Amino acid sequence: MRGSRHTSSGRNGANMTTTTAKEELHLHRLILFSDAVFAIAITLLAIEIHPPEHWTTVGNLFAQMQHKLLAYAVSFGVVGIYWISHRRTFSRLRRANTAMDVLNFLMLGLVALLPLGTELLWESGSGASVLVYVGLVTGIGLAHAAAWAYAAFIGGLAEPMSTTEKIYVLLRVALLPGLMCSLIFVSLITGTPWGWVGIALTVGGLSLINRRMAKKPGGLAAQGAES
Repeated sequence: MRGSRHTSSGRNGANMTTTTAKEELHLHRLILFSDAVFAIAITLLAIEIHPPEHWTTVGNLFAQMQHKLLAYAVSFGVVGIYWISHRRTFSRLRRANTAMDVLNFLMLGLVALLPLGTELLWESGSGASVLVYVGLVTGIGLAHAAAWAYAAFIGGLAEPMSTTEKIYVLLRVALLPGLMCSLIFVSLITGTPWGWVGIALTVGGLSLINRRMAKKPGGLAAQGAES
């Protein structure tokens, strides 16, 4: 009897270890796939830039390409911000499941459209194209927020943390990238520094919030993983 109990206990332990390993592998592969999509999207931004057929001097070349280069710089920053946000969010997860895969794929599908949105910006340059682009960036943030909301509040996929911290992360991933993108366009379109001032104030405010939450017991548990 004792031998059979030990055998049963050993099997249960082995099954638990195997399940944990499979869950970790699932999350790891999901992160690798996401990184690949971000890398491809940021590469396509540059591939779509072509020099003008006729140019005389370096100054003339940059004058003709300024809209393309500005759109490229904005999109490069957007993809970079979203990759950092995605890395920070997923550093707080313990595992992933099929529902998380679907929500993450929804976000990545929108990220893959950024090169198209960028081309629309430099080809048209109209207010409508800016609205479409900002809408795309905002959609990515909302899709990311939906994935985090499921992981933290429904699926039980996140590390243990307070409800306040979960809500803070949710608001940050949902609103911050779209807000930053909009502020950049405010400065570029109006030719004023107010958009950059808004970005500086936003970053400074978030830094203060992060420091205060980090001082709380158990607050920002993944702070070390984010840096």
